[in-house]
Amino acid sequence: MDLVQNNNFIIVQRKSQISLHQLPKQEGKKWTVKIGRDKVDLSTAVGKPHGTFKLVRDKKDAKSNVLILEPSDEVVEMKDKLKDLNSGENNKEIWDDGTSQQLKKEDIEELRGQGLTGSEIVSQLVENSKTFQIKTEFSQEKYLNKKEEKYSEWVDIMKPNIRHLAKHFHSRDPMQILNLRPDTLAMIMSLANIKSGGKFGVFDGGCQGLVTAAILDRIQGQGTVWNLFLRGSPQKRAIQAMNFTPEQLKPLKNCSLTKLKEALIKEENEDGEAPAKMIKLDEDAPPPLEFGSLDGLVIICRRPTTIAIELARLLAPSGNFAIFSPYSEPLSETYIQFRECNLAVNLQLTESWFRTHQVLPLRTHPEVTMSGSGGYILSGIKVV
Repeated sequence: MDLVQNNNFIIVQRKSQISLHQLPKQEGKKWTVKIGRDKVDLSTAVGKPHGTFKLVRDKKDAKSNVLILEPSDEVVEMKDKLKDLNSGENNKEIWDDGTSQQLKKEDIEELRGQGLTGSEIVSQLVENSKTFQIKTEFSQEKYLNKKEEKYSEWVDIMKPNIRHLAKHFHSRDPMQILNLRPDTLAMIMSLANIKSGGKFGVFDGGCQGLVTAAILDRIQGQGTVWNLFLRGSPQKRAIQAMNFTPEQLKPLKNCSLTKLKEALIKEENEDGEAPAKMIKLDEDAPPPLEFGSLDGLVIICRRPTTIAIELARLLAPSGNFAIFSPYSEPLSETYIQFRECNLAVNLQLTESWFRTHQVLPLRTHPEVTMSGSGGYILSGIKVV
């Protein structure tokens, strides 16, 4: 059974709100974070199985406004508690003039201070609403779902995976991962033919290491992943958040492109001369990175035109590549360059587009707000 452990990252989800947190290294240390409007001590989940937890008051410290986590086997939704209330046939008699709710903000804060649960606060809001019982059943359900986002007393604590991390980063600020959605990431993994036992190169130019983490998760310790970067150090936020074991991290090899280019140019200039001293590799060491040695290549950056041509030389014949950019213009230029140089076949420039829907018992329709684009992918197979 997987337990929540100190110093590990966890995903905390409350309805549609999702957040990433790292637990403290020190055992017994309190770790208070904000989940929505509530302060929660995450250290109370340490040593317990991942799953659903209920936010409750600490009986040992009744005056504290910090909630603790208790494992829960069942979740009671607010709409189930209020299912016996009447509903109207239409909303034509309802006017949005701001006077339908009799409880003010100060009253709600006072209820929270008295220790009322989220369900009890929503019950008070419903009782003090002049229009709730004349709304249609569909409108009532939307109202309760909206209130549950703020006041729900249940949260899910999960082990991080690539889909949850992609959703978390995208919901906070899409451009911090270059607007890379989870469905677009899945397309990249498929188009680059990422599989166990292969030798892959990845240039992550602004996705917090999310693509590198996805490749490591896919190959599960079998193969080699060259994490290419230009300057400084490679991005690794998502890699750390995945809580990889040393065995899963073993394939990861960081490589500075500046140093690699110098070494490869020097090797070409030697023109086949035997080196003065052969470097002996360990049995577990990966083969050196050289031209035509990669089975697959993934490039993620804003303007990949220049770097794509250079990195394509590292790809072996018949190797798959996928180049992602949030903009179509740089990829159009790269597409033309690849065609003129006859570098690849099956060249495709695609836009991933995904529309989320509200799924309710009485009606299903697209959400009002959604992302305009998930970026663009240039993919193909290298030929000589």
